This record gives sequence, C-alpha cells and structure tokens, in this order.
Amino acid sequence: MPSKGYSVGESVMVKWPGSALWYPAMILSIEDDEYKVRFEEGTEDEVTAESIRSAASFRRRSQSKSPSRRRSRSRSPARSPSRQRVSRSPGRKTPAKTKTIISQSKSETKVQLTPTRSKRLLATRSTTEVHTYTTRSSTKSGHQILEPVVDIKTGKVPKTVHYEFGGPFGAFFIMVSLPLFIYYLYFACSKEECSLQLWPAHTCDWRDYFDLEAALLFLGWMGLQAFFYLLPIGSVVKGLPLRNGQRLDYKLNGFFSFILTLILFGGLLYKKYPVAMVYDKFLPLLTTAFIFSIVLSIFLYIKARRAPGHALAPSGNSGNFLYDFFMGHELNPRIGNFDFKVFCELRPGLIGWVMIDLAFVVKVWTDFPENPPWALLLVTFFQMLYVADSLLFEHAILSTMDIIHDGFGFMLVFGDLVWVPFTYTLQARYLADRPSLAVMPDYCLVIVLAFGLIGYYIFRASNSQKNAFRENPYASQFASANVLITASGKRLLVSGWWGWVRHPNYLGDILLALSWSMCCGFGSIIPYFYPIYMLVLLVHRERRDSDHCRQKYGNVWNKYCAQVPYRIIPYVY
Repeated sequence: MPSKGYSVGESVMVKWPGSALWYPAMILSIEDDEYKVRFEEGTEDEVTAESIRSAASFRRRSQSKSPSRRRSRSRSPARSPSRQRVSRSPGRKTPAKTKTIISQSKSETKVQLTPTRSKRLLATRSTTEVHTYTTRSSTKSGHQILEPVVDIKTGKVPKTVHYEFGGPFGAFFIMVSLPLFIYYLYFACSKEECSLQLWPAHTCDWRDYFDLEAALLFLGWMGLQAFFYLLPIGSVVKGLPLRNGQRLDYKLNGFFSFILTLILFGGLLYKKYPVAMVYDKFLPLLTTAFIFSIVLSIFLYIKARRAPGHALAPSGNSGNFLYDFFMGHELNPRIGNFDFKVFCELRPGLIGWVMIDLAFVVKVWTDFPENPPWALLLVTFFQMLYVADSLLFEHAILSTMDIIHDGFGFMLVFGDLVWVPFTYTLQARYLADRPSLAVMPDYCLVIVLAFGLIGYYIFRASNSQKNAFRENPYASQFASANVLITASGKRLLVSGWWGWVRHPNYLGDILLALSWSMCCGFGSIIPYFYPIYMLVLLVHRERRDSDHCRQKYGNVWNKYCAQVPYRIIPYVY
C-alpha cells in the first residue's frame, strides 16, 4: 500500500489520470485523502493517495546495477533485438548501455516511459524503450499489476480477441446491406411514391447510376476540401495520449473550411452556375461516393499492413482480413500531416450534407419562385446549425471513440463519405420532390422551430458543460458540483445536465433529429428514418460506453449509475 505520509512541497511520482504512466510531480495541497499536484510540464490535477508513490520507490535499472537481473549480458533485456527502440539518430545504432528502464522496487509493477514523456522522469538523453501498460487487479494476490497494451516483445498492439458487430460475418453483412439500404431509400422514397415497399420500382440502366460528370464533381469536391484542410490556417492542438503515450498534432480549421465553402457556393449561385445539378445527379453522385469509399478503404488497409505494430487499432487487429478491413486496421492513418480520419470525419461528408440541402433549396425556389419552401428552409436551417456546431467545436471530436479507439476502415469511411451526406439529406430530398409539402402553415413552423431549438439547447448546453468540466474540473462553476473520483484520479460529474440523465447530449440529438422529420408532416414514415436510426444508434452507443466505463472505473461507475439511473430519456431506464 502506498504511504500516506506525504507533505506539501514534496516531489513524488503520480500516475497520470486515466492511464498507467507515472510522472514526477509536486504536492501543492492536501485535503482529506485528496492531493492537489502539479506535473513538471505545468498541468495541475487532484488525485487520491492510491495514485501517488514516493520518488524513492522508482529506480533505474541498468546492465551493471540491476540487483534483480539474473541473466548474462548476451541475454540482457537491454540487448534484446526484439525490443523496439526509439529516439535514435538516423543511421546510428544506440549502445545498449544507454537504455533506461524505470521500475518500482518491491512490487510486481513495472513502469516504462514513452519517448515523448521520458525526459520528464529522467534528466538524461539516453534512449528509452517503448513499452506501455494498463493496470488490472491480480486475481491471486490482490496487488495491482500491469498488462501490456503494446506487446513487450514485438512492440505491437495485441491481437483483437473480442469481436464487435457479429465478427467477420456481421462485418460482411453490414458491408453488403448498408449500400443496398441507401439505394433502397432512394427508390422507395421517389418523386412518385414514398412508402415502405418490399421491391420498389428502380432503373436497370447503369447510366442512371453513374456518369462521368458526377464522378468529376465528386472528386473535385474531395480535392477542394483537402485543399482547405491543408491551408496554414487554424489552430494546431494535441490529441489525447495514445496507447503508447504519444500525442498527435491536429489542425483545426473545419469551421473556416465551412465558411469558405458557403462563400464559394454563393459565388457559383451569383454567377448562375447550375448548382441544382446536384439534385438531378443525386444517384450517380451516390454511386461515385460508394466506389470512392471502397477504393479508399482498400488503400488504407494496404497502408496499415506496412504500418508499425504500435500504430494499429486495438479494435481492428484480429488477423481476419474481412473484419480488420471493416473495423480499420490502423488507428490514425496519415501521410505527413494529413490525417485521413479527422479529415473525413468532419469535412467532405458533413459539409457536403449542407451543400446538398442548399442545392435542393435552389432547385425548388427556382422552379416555384412564388412559393418559398419554408419547411425545406427550416430543415436546411436546423441541419446547417447542427453541422456548424460540430465544426465550431471541432476539438471535441478528438476525445471521441472514433478517434481514440476505432481504426479507420470501411465502417468509418463509408459512414463519413456515403452514409452521412446521402441519408441525412432524406428529409430535404423528400420536400424537394414534393414542393407542395414544403409550404407549411405558420403555426406548424413555429411549433417545429421551438421543438428543434429546445433540442439544440439541450445538446449544446450539456456538451458545453461536459467540455468545460474536462478542461478544468476545478473551475468555480463546479465548486459545489457533486463529483465522483475514480481510482485513477479521474473525476465524474454528477451534477447539472449530467446529474439528470447519463447522456443529456443524446437526448438533445434525438429531439433535434425529430424536428427535422416533423418538417415533412406525417404522410410517410420514411422521412422519420433518421430519428429512428439515431435512437437505435445512440442506445447502442450508450450501452457500449457504459460497458467500457464499467470496465475502466469499476465500482465508481456503478455508484454513478445508481445516482443517475436514467440513461438518455428522463424517467426511462
């Protein structure tokens, strides 16, 4: 057990909240069993005594001074060729004697540093081996021991042992069924009829599905957004620590790209460019996006096969080609500073969603200038507000499971480039196909507007509270908040929106999605596909998050669930 005899001003070793890495810090104040500490790089946090060790309990272990070493020099861990070495000069081999390993005496726990953090613990320039660990409790001794999240011998992420989405069979089913479902939505909700049908009328002429002009339009769109992404404008921030302790740099200029795209759209409209062609070429654009997503997914998988072992995604490293192709084999695929995952998550799909909506508005207003399509304008306003919010708070995506856990494979590529822009525009396409429905009585517009604004307020207020708490849980606004502290020192907010339901942001998301469909009236169930889909998706995600948090926080999460029993909707368990 750790000693409780620490004093203010003492230099100690503190476990970084939410990780298994230990760094030097100074104790600033002590209150009951909580210690306020400051790490060497300036970060301040409050931790419990279980997250503190005396500096003396950590020692270097070298070739000549390791009392626990029982092997000859030729078999020394510092000489093992299977260990991954970093921070070496190009073309130079690092002498084995310069390696540094940090271990805790009289314990099963071994802590080894990543290259980006090593200089915090040691005032040395020597090479550091990258071996990262997560904690678990020993079932035999009750002591806390550490498990590798990067294989000790190979430096690779361990094989995926738990399948999601039904494993390879489920992955194959999703890859086949989702594209077919999008085409089904297109033909089932056409100009002539919008109803659930077993086999809707469809065209068999391949030229209706693909044409060169639509392909060039889509490729030009992708190139334009990539160009905006690479512009030297916007802030560069550090992402959350990866499993090996590394923190990647991310350029955040999504909102700037969105504004530039809107200005460009307005310029094309002013020059009388036929932007309404997006409406006429919706089907071939869909096909081009689908083909592009397949090609990009294949490229990413091939690239991942050449990536270093520690760069692979823990959820997509099963060894099964089909499953890894679907889940994403590499966690953060990049070429130079171009991050494929972050680019696709927020740029071409989300901004493209708004551009398609605007093209539909231009189409209807051009054809019927005397009857402004108010319902269509309201849908477009809501969805533009939603996308603008996502881009304005772009930094929030860096802490999502998509970025820190899931690999970038067909699942996310298809979702970002095909699913989002060509299914989330369903309500706008429904109203564009039926201009008479786009004219709604004023009192109905007011009701739908109020409903949507309430949903957005809940969504934004709860997310803002969560982000503020993550950035500074000691801010004055949380001085009287109810907080639970986990064993790792991480704090869970049990007040405000997050003391009402576990995911108030999901509730706002669902209300906002429902308001989009309400603009279409109640003549068909198909325009309500999105809120139904969102409800199923968020319920599944809530269950997935809850299981993850229960494994991560243990009994503290059970206490949180007891204090906040409602998952998404108040009074619904």
